[in-house]
Amino acid sequence: MKPSVFLINTYKAADDGRVSAYVTWLEPHFGVTTVYVDEVKSLDVSEDAIVVTGSERQITKDPVPEVITKLYLETEKPLLGICWGHQTLAYAWGAKVIRKNRFIERDEVIRVLRTEELLYNMGLFFTASESHYEHVVPDANLKKHFELLAYSSSCKVEVIRHIERPLWGVQFHPERSGAAGKRLAANFARIVANSPGL
Repeated sequence: MKPSVFLINTYKAADDGRVSAYVTWLEPHFGVTTVYVDEVKSLDVSEDAIVVTGSERQITKDPVPEVITKLYLETEKPLLGICWGHQTLAYAWGAKVIRKNRFIERDEVIRVLRTEELLYNMGLFFTASESHYEHVVPDANLKKHFELLAYSSSCKVEVIRHIERPLWGVQFHPERSGAAGKRLAANFARIVANSPGL
C-alpha cells in the first residue's frame, strides 16, 4: 500500500491548473489528498507526509499564511517544500529570502554537495526546471537549522534538509523536471515509507 501525502496548493487560485502536474508527479508513489492553502485550518494532518507547492506569491510582497509557518515549525511528519514552499520553509526558521532583479525561468544544472536520502542516486549533478524571482540566502540562520545539500549557478541554496526534523526544501520544480524529478519523488516516498510510525 502506498503512503499518503497531503498536497497543499499555495497558488493564488484554488483551481490553478499547475497543481495537476504535482498530482501526476506524486501519484506513482503516493495516495494524494489536495487542499487549497486557505482551507488548511489545522496542523493535525492525517496523511503520512506533506508537500507544499510552488506559488506566484512572493515573500517580499505577500504575507506567508500563518498556518503554513506553524506547520513548518511544528510538524513531525516528512515534509517537502517546493520553490515557494522551499523559500517559506527556510524563512519560517529565520533564513533570509531576497528577490532577484530578473525572473529565472530555465533548466538549471543542480550541483550536489551531499548525497543523502532525498538526493539518493541523483549523481553529482542533474538538470531541473527553475521558475522564480526569489531565493534563499545561505546566511547564519539557514546554517543554524539546515544542511545545504545542493546549489546552482543562479541559486546558492537549491536543496536543504533540516538538521533535526524530516523537513526538506528544493528551489527547483521536480514536478516538471523529467527523470530527475521522478527519482526525487521516489526518494521522498522511500523516506516516508521508512519513517517511524508508518
